[in-house]
Amino acid sequence: MAKTTPELTPELTLERPRIIAVLRLWTLFYRRGVVRFLKFWVETLLGPMVSTMLFMTVFTLALDAGEEMVAGLSALQFIAPGLVVFVLCQISFQNVCFMLIIDKQEGVISDVLMAPLSPLELLLGYGLAAVANGLAAAVLIMAAMTIFTGGMLYSFWIAAFFAITAAFLFAMIGVIVGLWSDKWDQFSLVDNFLVLPLGLLSGTFFTLNSIPHNWQWLFEANPMFWIISGFRYGITGYGDSDAALWHGGTLLGIAAVVFMCGWTLMARGYKIKA
Repeated sequence: MAKTTPELTPELTLERPRIIAVLRLWTLFYRRGVVRFLKFWVETLLGPMVSTMLFMTVFTLALDAGEEMVAGLSALQFIAPGLVVFVLCQISFQNVCFMLIIDKQEGVISDVLMAPLSPLELLLGYGLAAVANGLAAAVLIMAAMTIFTGGMLYSFWIAAFFAITAAFLFAMIGVIVGLWSDKWDQFSLVDNFLVLPLGLLSGTFFTLNSIPHNWQWLFEANPMFWIISGFRYGITGYGDSDAALWHGGTLLGIAAVVFMCGWTLMARGYKIKA
């Protein structure tokens, strides 16, 4: 009796490439991104959490824990959301930079490029892994900070929106910097003179009212100020809903522009193809 082969319907023919594409993206995202991050969990998760908790301990000893920094919020409750987002952005940026620079220096990037991955899949594979890693660290740090601040959550969706947008934005910036960097010195240059100052001058440790009026515009123009203000509003309820809406929309536009720049560099094989 002759064997019959199953007939491939048009739906199955279209579905198979989609499944294969998802598996390719998942392999780069999970196996090369998330697993590598979790493999060194002491440095990638425990280290940032311990350093952040030390910050909170110092603030507890240096500041009056019961004194209000703004209406309805103690100093620790005001500072905590900013510290969480600061660490989130740093991890998202640094993680994707580390992956790209190490892959380039060890020649592993050639194996990644030989895989049937499109430039978009490469960008999302590296970038979304950094986003997931940054969010995982932020959740752990936020949970640990309840020891100092107690439970705080004004709007889950607002807080999640600003956290995800911040992680995605800095992951895409990290992709661009990681592609550009041939040496660790180049990465350190951007990290120390761009990312770190943006975080320190973002209103994490102070209110805008404590800044002279003539200089307030400089802080208001800082995208990290928008991110931290929006996330703080989602966690504590302190802030302006109209400002959070405007800042959120602007951040989405900036993230889209940076994403397109990263996609273009990936498509051209900038510093990863001969």
